[in-house]
Amino acid sequence: MADGSGPGFEAEPLKGGEAEGGVSKKKGCAGKLGVSHLTAWRTAAFLFSLFLCLVVVFAFSFILPCPVRPQYESTWNRTYSAAATYNFLAVEDANEDKVLDVFFMYRDADASRNTCLSEDLSIPCVVLMAVDGTKGKTLWERPLAAEFDWVECGVKGLGRKGTGCLVAHADNFTAVDKQSGKIMWQQPRSSVMNGNLPLISVMDLNADGAEDFAMLSYNPEAPSLTPIPTELVFFSGKSGDQIGSRVDVDVNGVFDHLPFNTASGAPYLLLLTDSGLHAVGLQHLAARAQAGLESALKKEKSWEDRSDGQTGFISLYQSDSLKRVTVVDRSGSPSLLVQTDSSVSLLLTDKLKIAWTANTSALLSVPTSGQFDKDGIPDIMIEEDIGNDTKSVTVLSGQNGDVLWKVNLSFWTPNPRPASVLTLNAFSVFMLWGKSHSNQTMHSSYLLHPRHSQMLLERGNSALNIVSFKAPHSGSVVPCPLATLLERGRHAGYLVLTGPDGRQHAELNGTESVILTKRKIKDDVWESSVLGLAADEPVSKDMEKYVKEAFHILRFSDALF
Repeated sequence: MADGSGPGFEAEPLKGGEAEGGVSKKKGCAGKLGVSHLTAWRTAAFLFSLFLCLVVVFAFSFILPCPVRPQYESTWNRTYSAAATYNFLAVEDANEDKVLDVFFMYRDADASRNTCLSEDLSIPCVVLMAVDGTKGKTLWERPLAAEFDWVECGVKGLGRKGTGCLVAHADNFTAVDKQSGKIMWQQPRSSVMNGNLPLISVMDLNADGAEDFAMLSYNPEAPSLTPIPTELVFFSGKSGDQIGSRVDVDVNGVFDHLPFNTASGAPYLLLLTDSGLHAVGLQHLAARAQAGLESALKKEKSWEDRSDGQTGFISLYQSDSLKRVTVVDRSGSPSLLVQTDSSVSLLLTDKLKIAWTANTSALLSVPTSGQFDKDGIPDIMIEEDIGNDTKSVTVLSGQNGDVLWKVNLSFWTPNPRPASVLTLNAFSVFMLWGKSHSNQTMHSSYLLHPRHSQMLLERGNSALNIVSFKAPHSGSVVPCPLATLLERGRHAGYLVLTGPDGRQHAELNGTESVILTKRKIKDDVWESSVLGLAADEPVSKDMEKYVKEAFHILRFSDALF
């Protein structure tokens, strides 16, 4: 008798047969069809998913190509013959390619003839120009009636993308869109007697969806002799209309001013006067212009506790020789560098006290902030005139005012101010100007690496009449040259504007040109020589190569400090 558990049974385990207990294990036709349908659906689903994936890959690869990163030229220049220019350079992204573009103003009797006539303007007119930061091509030009007074770009509330340029010229204030160069609005200047830079950006005071701004009017040339009142006027950024009434700012002897936001975001107006530095809250001034305008503006309690209860004015620094005030950012808490005839002092705005004071002689330029040492606090570079066409360049510690670095250089007049660019190594590269070390008839630009501070990189420059030089992160009271980071994280360059000064050359004789030049900082490294600051220590070839490589491997940061 055969055993059901024997070899014959085990040899064909997949064949149908009697199951234990006499129950058949065979599957019917319906069971087979169910498995077949399930397999077909799975195959169809897989093929459909594969097809869908291929369609998506095809779309993103060919139909929707990846955005092309701008291909910039590391060096370019634009030349305008028989022209004159002004001490103004600004950088904004006008064509939305994520590379900053360049704005400047010039006057040209010949090349701009058709441009002026197309707008029914008398010749010569002045032209606001936007130039592509990647290759130096003209993006747009806006002719305007002469005479030119001042221009400021980056004004909030103007333009479709939130900022634009405001030009004071002839008898007008003209708002220009930074993307197209079109005039957005134009208002007569009669609303303010002498609106002075810088403009004061404020929040949307009149609830029209655009940020507004204010202008301060005074005579900066002779405040004690000319009885022009100091007045503040608020304007709509959207239309240019005046908001509220004029506000009389009751401080005598104002010769400069600076908008300032505390660490908490409270907006104040700093006033430089014959008696020292004063402040007044924009909330206080807005309330005087029109009831209710102040509701969106903050106040700083520690400042208000020191204010005059009736006028709202706050005395921050008393001096009868005040010259200039510069904002220095210290880890998110802005401080003020106060310059007098004989000193610079750092005023801590959170504590309203002086952190340190350093004695100085006649300063040649606006002080520049940057990271020199490793303490994370911005340090200060100053330039002093020590006679015989020689300047002393000093880096002061932002912590205590001690001297960290010093060198003497020959210089030209006018003297472009120093600049700094922050690197990803948490220190700054400083750029300064002077007479060429080997050829006293030429300008030279110098690069300072804080980790190799016994040497400078020197590059000769034949341009002598530098009208404006642009470098980043300036917070000074005066319109000043600021090397600028044109492309985030990798493209640190500088701009130089040379040519006749439009304010001094009324007639254009056709022999001089205006030249706008952009250079990439790293390109200058290989074209420079290494200058040892110790006269008895010549720089070896190996050391020169090592220092240049140290500059070339740097990557730059778009952070302030």
